[in-house]
Amino acid sequence: MSIFKRIKTKYLIVAVIGVSFLCVFLIPIKEKVSEGINAILGIVGLLFAILVGFFITDLWSRYQRIRENVAVEVSGLQTYYLFVQVLGKFSRHKEWAKKQQEFIDKYIREFFYVEWSDYGKIDPYFNAIIESLGEIKELKTNKEVETYTNFLPLLNEITTSREKLFIYGTDKLSKMEWIVVLFLSAILIFSIFLIRTPDLPSLFLSGTLISTVIILLLILRDLNDLSFGEGMVSFEPYETIFDVIGKSRFYLKRDIKAGRVVPPKGIKYRVGK
Repeated sequence: MSIFKRIKTKYLIVAVIGVSFLCVFLIPIKEKVSEGINAILGIVGLLFAILVGFFITDLWSRYQRIRENVAVEVSGLQTYYLFVQVLGKFSRHKEWAKKQQEFIDKYIREFFYVEWSDYGKIDPYFNAIIESLGEIKELKTNKEVETYTNFLPLLNEITTSREKLFIYGTDKLSKMEWIVVLFLSAILIFSIFLIRTPDLPSLFLSGTLISTVIILLLILRDLNDLSFGEGMVSFEPYETIFDVIGKSRFYLKRDIKAGRVVPPKGIKYRVGK
């Protein structure tokens, strides 16, 4: 994780605004400016607004779809474990039910080690849950049969949501798209510097516009990396699964250090490297 990803966006925004206004006030103003700069500024500004607006809308929609499918996966796993407990009340299935607790715990812990773009790497840990259904001993009562029957649609629903999460997790802006956006933003910022005048309103407006351009890039970065609203899709929902299966919550040392998660006070939790 780069140093810029470790720094929270709210702190970067403050720094961006401060640096932008310092540059606007301190960098010497060019006395003679080509008349074509205003035309270039208008065209580039329009292109930048259209592209960034489209990308932000698309990435926000992606974030919403990820959040919806995370809810399906989490609720599905919780419900699955509740059915597991029902089956585990029969002595011949107790050992199998205990293994489910470990399978789910392992799956969620491994999830925290990967980013959304690598979501597919934890497939083997989820597949272990499905494959373990073959170890269930003979179902002798109607209650056992009914409980087992509920497993299949639940796991199918979770599998479908996981496939969608894999697709959405890898659906990021391409290098070419980033190059175009950064190129337009560079031209836009350079043009704003050129057309500014020594007047206070002009300097203030220039600093505001430059700050806005960079802040939009930061928002685009956060949505692209799913850093925006990260807790609601990457940590908080999955933490509740540990509560349901009766395991202590699990956090990675790197995430705590980076401020991505804040372990709740007053409860025991596990820490991974």
